[in-house]
Amino acid sequence: MGALFGQIFEDAGCTVEVIGRAPASEYRGLAGRCSVVLVTVPISATEEVIRTVAPVLEKDQLITDLTSIKEKPVAAMLESGAQVIGLHPLFGPNIATIENQKLIMTPARADPETRLWLQGIFEEAGMQIHLSTPGAHDRAVAVTQGIIHLQSIAMAQMLRNMNCNLEELLPFATPNAHATFAFMARTLSQDSNLYGGILQGNPSVEETISAYLKAVKEVGEMILQHDPEVFREEFDKDAVLSASFQKEAIPLTDRLLDLVVIEW
Repeated sequence: MGALFGQIFEDAGCTVEVIGRAPASEYRGLAGRCSVVLVTVPISATEEVIRTVAPVLEKDQLITDLTSIKEKPVAAMLESGAQVIGLHPLFGPNIATIENQKLIMTPARADPETRLWLQGIFEEAGMQIHLSTPGAHDRAVAVTQGIIHLQSIAMAQMLRNMNCNLEELLPFATPNAHATFAFMARTLSQDSNLYGGILQGNPSVEETISAYLKAVKEVGEMILQHDPEVFREEFDKDAVLSASFQKEAIPLTDRLLDLVVIEW
């Protein structure tokens, strides 16, 4: 991600300097001479790296990060004297195109001119920008990332506990099930530290997981009642929640599932 965003800033005409693992003095030396400091390291190291450079930063500088959680990194950045804008790209480094990819910006202490300059670079690169606060961001991604990742990990653990062989299940999989297994496999093919950081570092995840587990228990008990009327009533209530999204969701998933059929 550092290489990807470094290229974006270079394309915008900026001079980019990069540093990897190094002594703290080298971090501070580089940060002290840069107008913008972009921290892009594993979640577990983010706050430590931010606090390493924070003492040398001044109000005419900007510090930002690419972390998937925002409250803790932004709080650490606010300990500096610099302007602070947290960032969360909702994509990884291996994307086919930057066009229309989503980026969350959480301006915590920034002049309007600074925020607009930074936002303009990303928009010029083709990204869709959404402004938020760190708290609102973490509550939202506790669902859009936290629960989605939990579902993939929990499904794999259930299959493992039941001694299920995924290859033996695939001939019985509908396009929807095949796509679900594919996303599960995609999640588990990546760095466990990334997903551990998202799930264990976001303070909003605990509440969201509790709500999810409660819902799974309720739905499971409802199914085991074998009462069609109760099932219909609850299903219809849940359908109302997604009604506004169905108009675009159905044709989109039709195209995705057609592709699954063609590919497999």
